[in-house]
Amino acid sequence: MNDILPIRRRSFAQGLGLVGIGASLPNFLVKSALAGPQAEADEPILVVIQLAGGNDGLSSIVPFTNDVYYRNRAKTNVPAKEVLKINDELGFCPSLTGFKELYDDGQLSVIQGVGYPNPNRSHFTSMDIWHLADRQQRETNGWLGRYVDTCHAKNPDPKLAMAIQMNKTPRAISGTAHPGVAFRDPDSFRYTADRGNKRRKDLYTELNKARMSEGHTELDWVATTANNANLASEQVRKLAASYTPHVEYPDTRLAKALMSVSAMIAGGLSTRVYYVSQKGFDTHAGQDVRHPQLMEELGGAVLAFQRDLAKHGNAQRVTSMAFSEFGRRVKENASRGCDHGKAGPMFVVGPKVKPGIYGDLPSLTDLDKGDLKHHTDFRSVYATLLEKWLKAPSQKILRESYPLLEFVS
Repeated sequence: MNDILPIRRRSFAQGLGLVGIGASLPNFLVKSALAGPQAEADEPILVVIQLAGGNDGLSSIVPFTNDVYYRNRAKTNVPAKEVLKINDELGFCPSLTGFKELYDDGQLSVIQGVGYPNPNRSHFTSMDIWHLADRQQRETNGWLGRYVDTCHAKNPDPKLAMAIQMNKTPRAISGTAHPGVAFRDPDSFRYTADRGNKRRKDLYTELNKARMSEGHTELDWVATTANNANLASEQVRKLAASYTPHVEYPDTRLAKALMSVSAMIAGGLSTRVYYVSQKGFDTHAGQDVRHPQLMEELGGAVLAFQRDLAKHGNAQRVTSMAFSEFGRRVKENASRGCDHGKAGPMFVVGPKVKPGIYGDLPSLTDLDKGDLKHHTDFRSVYATLLEKWLKAPSQKILRESYPLLEFVS
């Protein structure tokens, strides 16, 4: 098979309206069999939670004894008496009760001062850097896509990396052999590419009648793709429809996405990486009202997810990581908000993490043009999860060697 065949296949299928490699469903088919093998019971799973917009770390993990914090946050500060104390200096904001409960249960690590050299305050550029794990953005595939391509090269199942309640496949899970799958909800995971067009529908029907031949022609490939996509979409819809959570989830978008993840895990889906997103963190104005709501949604959703996993007997094989593309500036603005900053915290959740605060809070006076300076490269967090949790060669995937941290057992 020559090198240009995958491109021909992709172009051919797209021309028929059958496939959107790395695109969201329902306009979805991918380049190889989706109905892959079931997951082994002991294989680790990583769930990534993207806090989109730039989460304010100082309003999440509050330095409640620091006078500089209160001088810079006259209107957006969290009062010391309301903080859920972690130690004598730091505490969760009062709406992060879910995280406090997980922390007290020994299932939450907080990694402070995370960022990267020469940080960028653009949402799109910084998010790409985090997704690609590449400051220069030279990579064409995401860090998790490269993980799947590297560690599951012989498994053609693109369900290995799946994004739920997202309109398009995040770059983080996009790989070469495994482009990743994204869908808004399990019920939308179905083939609807005919778009009401009789010619498309008739062509799709004919393709489904085709049989694989020894020649492995383009038509054979499209037919196989179509058939397997329908098998996979039916499997996902059935798992979601038949799932009974063992806890009550909050009525939020993030909680619904995580409940779908729990359903897929309980159903034995082959997926190794799940990706979900919580929007709304670009709090330039009214942060004192909006940010506590976001924290309540985050903590409540993750707590319910962990409790549900545990009651289904799946918690031990799942670790979750929450990140944002950057933090916010130390000094609030005139609109009761905070503008784009740099360093911020990351959160890692699960029974296999070592609970605690990792790294010191960056100085609130020694700043980088008004922003917190990072002391931990986010790729060290990635490397730790790859090496210690997913048992993957981090240097090969991240292209460089990064110090491993101690937040995973």
